[in-house]
Amino acid sequence: MIPRRRLLALLAASATLPARGAAASELPRERLPMPSGAMGAPGLLIAGNQSAMAERWGPVLPGALARGLGLSAPLTVRNTVGQDGVTGANLFDSQFATDGTMVLAAPGSALVSSLCGDPRIHFDYSRWLPLLLCMTTPVVIGRTQLHRSLGNFMRDRPVRIAVSTLTGLELPTVVAMTLFGLRPIPVTGLATPEAAAAALRDNQVDVIQITDPLGTPDTTALIDTLARAGFPALFSLTTGAAPLRLRDQEVMSMEARLVQDAHSALTSLLYAAWKPLAGAAAVDLALVLPMLTQPATLARWQAATAQAMQDDAVRSRGHESGRTMLTGAEATTALHQISGDTSSIMTLRRWLASKLPTWRLD
Repeated sequence: MIPRRRLLALLAASATLPARGAAASELPRERLPMPSGAMGAPGLLIAGNQSAMAERWGPVLPGALARGLGLSAPLTVRNTVGQDGVTGANLFDSQFATDGTMVLAAPGSALVSSLCGDPRIHFDYSRWLPLLLCMTTPVVIGRTQLHRSLGNFMRDRPVRIAVSTLTGLELPTVVAMTLFGLRPIPVTGLATPEAAAAALRDNQVDVIQITDPLGTPDTTALIDTLARAGFPALFSLTTGAAPLRLRDQEVMSMEARLVQDAHSALTSLLYAAWKPLAGAAAVDLALVLPMLTQPATLARWQAATAQAMQDDAVRSRGHESGRTMLTGAEATTALHQISGDTSSIMTLRRWLASKLPTWRLD
């Protein structure tokens, strides 16, 4: 047995020795803050390699972001299959949710699916840190009358709407028709502006949505041709006061059109649900990081994104194509608004639950 005095002496001596393997901090090594400038090999995850977003931004983002990061070679790209980006967004949240070395490029269709409660969704985009949001201004085109008159005094008139899928990017237009007191009937399988315009001319549908009206000269020319054929732009899927200029047309916003033709809808729960839905559908590109990204890593990505926006190819796909590019606080605010609140999300999902069975039977 060790004598009491010797035991006390040994304990006192051990207290003065550094713990084996101890660092300057008592935190576990993996929880130490990332040193300034330290960052793993960065990469780009593209959600939905068959989406219009991937076709438009996939060729330019890896190089532009790499130059912003001071790298000699483009970022390593990981593509995920699909058109709506849900698979890629799920992968991003499940496998790249801590270190911030992988940045995600997602289309607005993934955000719309999330708002709708698609059972495939396992991500929460309200927790993403946006580096860049590229926004379009979707417009609704057609022949239907939205105001009360002797000819359409009875509300709940059916209106056929061209859509890609029942919960695709065109869903804001479907909800909008309900807000105007009409009965929307989605006609699926019309995923491109050309297909939707052809169906409108052939009297297969009454209303179409052009999600990126200023995106290409061909799309702008198509809208102009439809206007001359008697299918004007009815409104844009926005809430601003200023009209959208489309060549010879000045297109009022959805909110301004409701003030004119269905004022009572402005105070409805469904209109509150429509606003984040319309915002999500207007997202052309969401370039984001996971919530737990270290501040030093976030700062490097933000600086790289700011420099990438000066790239000629990025500029040609952004401001020069009628899209709005949001970064910093503007992007954070926009993503928060697009995320909606519990009340608006539940309103949208209850409305969908009441409509989807009938639409699927039709």
